[in-house]
Amino acid sequence: MGASGGGYRCRVAEIRDATWDDFDAVFGLLDARSRAAFGISQQKPEFLRQSWELAANGKWVAVEDGTVIGYVGLDEAQELVHAATDLEVGDALLAHAEQQARVRDFDHVAATTVPEDVPLHSALTRNGYTLDREVLRMWRMLGRNLPEPIWADGAAVRPYTDADGERVHALLDDAYAGWDANYVSRSHEGWLSFMTVHDDFDPAMWFLVERRDELVACALHWKEHQGRGWVKDLVVRESERGHGLGKALIQLGFRAYAARGADRVGLKVDATNPTGAPQLYERLGFVTDQRLGIWTKRL
Repeated sequence: MGASGGGYRCRVAEIRDATWDDFDAVFGLLDARSRAAFGISQQKPEFLRQSWELAANGKWVAVEDGTVIGYVGLDEAQELVHAATDLEVGDALLAHAEQQARVRDFDHVAATTVPEDVPLHSALTRNGYTLDREVLRMWRMLGRNLPEPIWADGAAVRPYTDADGERVHALLDDAYAGWDANYVSRSHEGWLSFMTVHDDFDPAMWFLVERRDELVACALHWKEHQGRGWVKDLVVRESERGHGLGKALIQLGFRAYAARGADRVGLKVDATNPTGAPQLYERLGFVTDQRLGIWTKRL
C-alpha cells in the first residue's frame, strides 16, 4: 500500500486521493448504496461536503478508465464510509483505508451497516471485521396532550449559544467515553463542523441544563424536516442521573417539535448503553424500527 496520494492499484482499478472533481460521482455511489439498503436515501450532499472540508479526514476513490467505481472515507473518529460497484475494488479500498489508519496510529476502524446493505456488510465480514454492538433506531409519534417536563430542583434550562460550544463538546465526550471503550473524540474544530455547519443545525433546538452555572445535561436536536424531528445527542452528567433530567429534556423536545408542526421524533441509541437510555426511551413511547450493526477491526 502506498501512502495517501500514492497510486495503489488493485487488479481492476487505481486507488488515489479523491478530489472535488470526484464529488458528484462519489455522492452518487453512496446515494445508490443507501437506496439499495434502506429503500430511501439517507445521504445528503452537504454532509459529504462537510466531511471533505475537514483536513483531518481522508478520502480515496477507485478509478477505472476514468470512471469512479468505488470510494472510502476515514474520519478522525476512526469511522469508515464505503461504497464500491465491484467486490475486489471494495476489498482493496478497505485495505487502503486500514493502512492509512495505521499510519495515523489508529488502534481500530469501524463502520456501521445493516444486513440489507449487502455489499458493505459482506465486505466487512469478509475482511475480518467483527460485530461490536448494535444501535437501535427508534421513533415516537407525538399526538396531542404532551406532558409538561418536570425539572429537578435547582436545574435551569436554556438554549445553546456559540459560546457554549467547548462546554457542550466536553460534556458529550465525558459522557460517551465513560461507558464506550471505543469512543474517539473529534477535535473541537471537527466537532463544530460536524454538528453546526449545515442546515440541520438550529441552536433554538439545543437545550442545556445548568446547576449553579455548571453544565450538567443537554439535548441536541436537529431541525425538523418533513414533519419529523431527530434527537442527535442526549447526555446527563453521571452525578446528575436519576433526577429525571433526561426525561424532562426529551419531553421538552416533544413539545418544541409539536409547536413546529412535527408529528414524530426519532433517535438512535446504543443497545448496550449502560445508563438506562434505551429503557428510558421505551418508557417514553419510542419504538425500535431498525437495528444497525457497528463493525470494528483492530489494527
